[in-house]
Amino acid sequence: MIFNIKFSVENFEDKIQLSISRATKPGQQIVLESKAERVKDGNGNVLDAPHPTYPNILRSGMNYFLIEGSIRLRHDWQDGDNFSDADVDDYKSLLEQHAEYHSSTDVQFGSGWCEGKTTLGETPCDWKYSPLMFEPDCSKTTLEILERNTRLLCPMQYEAGWSFKKADVAPGTTITATKEGDDCFIFFGQDCTLDNGTDIAKNSTKKLTSDMVAITNNSEKLCRLVKIYK
Repeated sequence: MIFNIKFSVENFEDKIQLSISRATKPGQQIVLESKAERVKDGNGNVLDAPHPTYPNILRSGMNYFLIEGSIRLRHDWQDGDNFSDADVDDYKSLLEQHAEYHSSTDVQFGSGWCEGKTTLGETPCDWKYSPLMFEPDCSKTTLEILERNTRLLCPMQYEAGWSFKKADVAPGTTITATKEGDDCFIFFGQDCTLDNGTDIAKNSTKKLTSDMVAITNNSEKLCRLVKIYK
């Protein structure tokens, strides 16, 4: 494994651990070089799970969210991997269901590999699942920083079963976050204000205890919010 990105880490109720990258530079990477290095929960169980329709595609256990900047994500497969060139069209069909595939992501495919370059962009969107939640079931995955001070959020599950959604809020606009699950946390990518007047600093995470809350982006940048719930 190659892991040369620095993260600040915060634990929430011994249920979920949230890590946010800091002072990133182009070329820094996180590389999983074998299936043995896949992400595991606190009990040592692999968090990846097969897609319900395409068994050679996994629901990823990495759960990285781009908060600001740009990244490259690459997958390489080889003989013996579950994923092969024959599964590429199935993977493309999953990506094409997400608007980011057509707007802020440049995806390329070759024999034995695929990679996408993703930039946060400027287009707001309501709550939805990330297109990166699914990935080829292959041996090697590489995440590379492309832009200085790119920020990544990495939620780490102590036990499997957490779900993740994201929303992008334009400067000066407001979005509603509804509570999902018994435990529901919101990560704030930029400075925001709640409808009760509470100011929230960027890189903060708050537990949502009411049924819903209105969130206003007070910054001059697009604000990515991440909802983490179980």
